[in-house]
Amino acid sequence: MEIRKLSSSKDYLEAEEVQRTVWNFPDREIVCLNDLVATQKTGGHVFGAFENGRMVAFCFGTPGYGDGKTYHYSRMLGVIPGFQDSGLGYSLKLKQRDYVLEQGLDRITWTFDPLQSRNAYFNIEKLGCVIRTYVVNLYPESTSPYNAGVESDRFAPDWWIATRRVKDRLAGRRIDYDLKSFPGVIETRVNGEGWREPEAVRTKRRDKRLSIEIPDDIDALKKGDLALAQRWREATRDAFVSCFKRGYVVHGFAGLPEVGRRRSFYLLEKGFTLR
Repeated sequence: MEIRKLSSSKDYLEAEEVQRTVWNFPDREIVCLNDLVATQKTGGHVFGAFENGRMVAFCFGTPGYGDGKTYHYSRMLGVIPGFQDSGLGYSLKLKQRDYVLEQGLDRITWTFDPLQSRNAYFNIEKLGCVIRTYVVNLYPESTSPYNAGVESDRFAPDWWIATRRVKDRLAGRRIDYDLKSFPGVIETRVNGEGWREPEAVRTKRRDKRLSIEIPDDIDALKKGDLALAQRWREATRDAFVSCFKRGYVVHGFAGLPEVGRRRSFYLLEKGFTLR
């Protein structure tokens, strides 16, 4: 597998096709050749992963500025079916980290759906991100099937790429969390169809540590009960927005095996400090 910067019109057109394949984007939502070339030439990056000359994954990002500091915004990373769960996404993030460190920057951010448990584990436990920003319905005009039926709320994680926390995660060091020490903000139950559903959101909890549950497989839930998926969106939105306003930070993600379906939890701590 070769990972390199894109350099030809053919490369950039392949990146357009990867977007269609991975997210089923309509043309209006594709980041096109011209924009990708401009990104590459103005301090950003566009990397592709190639198997026997064929692009099977790509990522791109660009410098950003906020709160008086320059950072890197990772706009998109996609891996086509058949190569997902192969470690390619992780390899691309490491390539991106090296590139940004060479620029003298120490923070990368992007967005992802808080209800996607696999992305949550990847971003928090494998990469070492922390989260303190929640964006409500980021793409209200999106026509992508990826966003269909459930409002497009997003997390904006912070990947502080030079910290000890991140270096530990990249070295494979994990934390064995005791979920009993993280009281739940959302009370849930299993309904008659076998789906776990939110019953109450306890936004006034004051424990130093908290957990917020999400569906373990939101895509399966959207196919099985779209209305319940939207209820989960609303319940978790209330929980995260309230917690972030009160100084809590997401720093962990853990699963709880149960008969039938696994359960997934974000772990938060008030006043969490990076090391």
